[in-house]
Amino acid sequence: MPSIVYANEFDICVSMSDLVSWVGDEHSPNADLDAALIASGIELDIAKLYDHYFDDIPIGAGDVHVYSSAVSDSLLVIDLYQDLTDQLDLITVSLRIDKNQLNLSIPLLRQFFDTAECQVLFSQSTHSKRLHSLIDESRYPLLINESGYRQQIILHK
Repeated sequence: MPSIVYANEFDICVSMSDLVSWVGDEHSPNADLDAALIASGIELDIAKLYDHYFDDIPIGAGDVHVYSSAVSDSLLVIDLYQDLTDQLDLITVSLRIDKNQLNLSIPLLRQFFDTAECQVLFSQSTHSKRLHSLIDESRYPLLINESGYRQQIILHK
């Protein structure tokens, strides 16, 4: 009997602003994205990452952050580089979801994307070239030609 090949790698491009929800002057993680990450075993303070992006990273800078699950094979990779001409604050989140959490996470990721105000890309595959390229530590520091920034990879456990 052939083994099952799981399409458990995702690339999702939205605006950074789609990662949070606002009520008055307070923001909190997008409920669907937060639930998908929890279901996948990925610990990430989305609101803190949002604040870091807008408060600490100048235009023409930003590193790649990798968040690995302590309890599964899931991981999330986010490239926080702020393009010099990007007025929408587009970010691409690449994920690998452990096959045991896949059925819980897919509907939540899809709901997150479908309700995002800036829907650019939702891709599900067995092998994301973007994900594998971003986690290849031999690429770093990576020179970003448009700004001269040397991008680093930051691993979070």
